[in-house]
Amino acid sequence: MTSGLLRHRLVVEADAHPNLMLRLLEPFAIHEVLPTRVRIDGPADGEMNPKALGTLRAEIAFTAPTELAERLWARIDVMVPVRNSHLVSTASAGAAA
Repeated sequence: MTSGLLRHRLVVEADAHPNLMLRLLEPFAIHEVLPTRVRIDGPADGEMNPKALGTLRAEIAFTAPTELAERLWARIDVMVPVRNSHLVSTASAGAAA
């Protein structure tokens, strides 16, 4: 059932806001896409200063059609705390067979 699906990795750099993870994952829930891996790297010191938010880096891996992956990326890229994002796509094992 993976025909037409690609593996994607969405990399996001954003302000280290406490509810950022909820915001980043919400579009996936709305489109019924289950991430296969999520990695978060927060501020090195672990401290959060509301006047000077550090940077949080998130990598979200998932499988979906290209059109849906690009839609998810577009939704996340326009979020207020997001500073930078990019989408990397590769063929999944099922799609390559």
